[in-house]
Amino acid sequence: MYKPEPLDSFFNGETTMIRSIVAVGILLVAPGLAAAQVHEPYRPPMTAEKIRIAIDDAVMALRSMQTPDGSIPYGGYPEGATALAALTMLAAGGHPATDDQLKKALDWLGGREVNNTYVRAICANVWEYALRKVPYDQRIRELLKTDYEWLMAAIGDREGWRYTMQSRDWDNSCTQYGVLGIWAAARAGFEPGDEFWQTLSKHFRSCQNADGGWSYTQGGSTPNMATAGLASMFLVFDMYHGKNFYSADNPRTFTEGDAAEVLESIERGMNWLGKAPGNKNDGYYLYGIERTGVAGGRKYIGEEDWFKRGAAAVLQNQQANGTIPMGQWGGAVCNTSFCTLFLVYGGAPVAIEKLQYGETHDWNLNPRDLANLSKHLWSAYERPLNWQTVSIKADVGEFEAPILFISGALGARFSEEEVLKLREYVLRGGTILAEPSDHSKNFTDSIEKLVRQMFPEKDFPGYELKTLAADHGVYTVFKQEWNQLPKLRGVSDGSRTLLILSDEYMSADWQTNRIKTDSFKLAMNLLFYATDLGELKGKFASILPNTPAAKQRDEPVRFARVKHVGAGAPRDWDAAAVCWQKYAPYAEHTTGCELSEAPPVLLGEDELEGIRLLHLTGREKLTLSAGERAALKKFVDDGGTVLVDAYAGSTAFAASARAELEAIFDKLAPLPPDHLLAEGRFEGGEDLSAGIRFKLPARQILRRRGEDTRGQKLLIAKAGNRPAVVYSEFDLSSAMAGVNNYRAPGYKPDSARKIVGNLLAYVMAD
Repeated sequence: MYKPEPLDSFFNGETTMIRSIVAVGILLVAPGLAAAQVHEPYRPPMTAEKIRIAIDDAVMALRSMQTPDGSIPYGGYPEGATALAALTMLAAGGHPATDDQLKKALDWLGGREVNNTYVRAICANVWEYALRKVPYDQRIRELLKTDYEWLMAAIGDREGWRYTMQSRDWDNSCTQYGVLGIWAAARAGFEPGDEFWQTLSKHFRSCQNADGGWSYTQGGSTPNMATAGLASMFLVFDMYHGKNFYSADNPRTFTEGDAAEVLESIERGMNWLGKAPGNKNDGYYLYGIERTGVAGGRKYIGEEDWFKRGAAAVLQNQQANGTIPMGQWGGAVCNTSFCTLFLVYGGAPVAIEKLQYGETHDWNLNPRDLANLSKHLWSAYERPLNWQTVSIKADVGEFEAPILFISGALGARFSEEEVLKLREYVLRGGTILAEPSDHSKNFTDSIEKLVRQMFPEKDFPGYELKTLAADHGVYTVFKQEWNQLPKLRGVSDGSRTLLILSDEYMSADWQTNRIKTDSFKLAMNLLFYATDLGELKGKFASILPNTPAAKQRDEPVRFARVKHVGAGAPRDWDAAAVCWQKYAPYAEHTTGCELSEAPPVLLGEDELEGIRLLHLTGREKLTLSAGERAALKKFVDDGGTVLVDAYAGSTAFAASARAELEAIFDKLAPLPPDHLLAEGRFEGGEDLSAGIRFKLPARQILRRRGEDTRGQKLLIAKAGNRPAVVYSEFDLSSAMAGVNNYRAPGYKPDSARKIVGNLLAYVMAD
């Protein structure tokens, strides 16, 4: 039987059995061998790729400590160590049916009897996580039931847990893990009932200090116990008060009574924690702050980006063997585990954000809708996903998620500056989902007005809310068995639907976690649609490759976008409005070319002196006047280069643009694969014969024509011996910027960036 060690002073006077909690991870190395010195020292800037490498190397180090019987010892407490080890393996991507080392750890754990709250609670989380991947495994379900029943028996009629079944008092460290264990069991169907959640709700409110924080049992507030109280309160709220949702008939669902008291307690705790940041160099604290920040949908606690601060400390402290020995207690094994879980969960991609706007709480009538939704969306990507709130007052760069959710009942009103911010968000590739809370007409009317403000008819004709057809991508991207097709209206820019207004009240289903409803199905489809089935990258994702930056060029590449007035689409020329801004860091990093964008030009009217490159793109049929053709020809004859691509792979633009170019420069010819431009035989160039990939619609087009789907498919017109005009029927513009146009024929983003980078470097070399 497991025996607790003597109490030790720990974390600002708190007492806990931290040495009995440990975790490990997921790379394939031989068990029992010492970890190799494989981890490269961290060098800023922080990127999602570097975080992933840190996770992999930490997991490798932990796995190397596994013994032949499957356990991972730490002092005299292998049960706790192995339990957290298995949880970390699962969190980092391990599968219990295919990962032999994980399976051995689970088998070893399943044969142990432990009299310890921490271990039982962590084991419950292990079994529940494993069941998500192998729901048919009845042995794992029985093990979860056993730990659930132990935890329920251990708390008995008390308000919290202590270390063992025989303990008669409580502490908040043990209790937070007890709550975490019961929550995991409840997710798998072992529901303790409302009375249990009410008891824990009262406990954490009754022992909350006047300043808003929590202590270990009594006394001064500490950051570690504040995260314990807050993380537990979020779980309690979800499991008990999450059974209710806002309605016009009962508008005070979450503003009065017990629910309001819980939310007020959470807010007080968050305010205290924001003023008293914990020890960023301590694994136990980081694991607590991660669970608090993720549960609350907070990027900032106080004024601090809690994940950025903690991740920087973790990456800087990771050792050559992959371990992260951050913390006074628990040693390298324990703290490496806590830090790994912090990186996995805290650094997970943000799938959807809720917009905070106005002076009231109307924007947040169902406070846990996105929390429940993001947990469900894990199943779509088979990896953790997060949600966040973001203020309309924030810089548009803070709008990180592919979907921005706006809801309310009173009506959403925005200033002119805020309207332009929302427009920039969608032009940069984001998708807005708006929903009237309980079918509020006021809110629906306000979104209809917002659309007119974002897209004035004069400049954006046709940008209006229209009913989405049953075969729209948001319904069909993933085959669903709809109970009733959700009613949606959307605004399209001609290549993708960038704003959707729902007639349904989906957030009521999300708030109450009714996962079988069409609301959850629709949200999953919308995420796939908004990302074009692409991979969601974690925090600090970057388009920059993990390579040294190229040497800076002496002068920038001055370029301009060409204004062309399409019939009925006066701003079609501006389809790539933000693409070059988003692409510029990549160009500078890989080629050394700093981009200097001149104001957009009208061919035949505006001065082109000093401009090295013109970019011409659009979605509608292109028609140039005789004067525009002459100006384009003169620009090329004078040494300029022209890049032409069909935005989002528009066939109308592609065909008409090619016809216009051939009327000016004669027939376009394929760029030979051995040409200097294609092979990248110049400073900053890359070989375009390898590693160039197309999105599926483009590959399908090429296959129908009997063409190879490998390598670039550029056409050129020469001025003398140089390729002066580069034409692509497939999308480069949105791809290079990472704007996801669903089922658009185009290059993959990395390939588009390489192609445009080659052209820029070639222009400078020329």
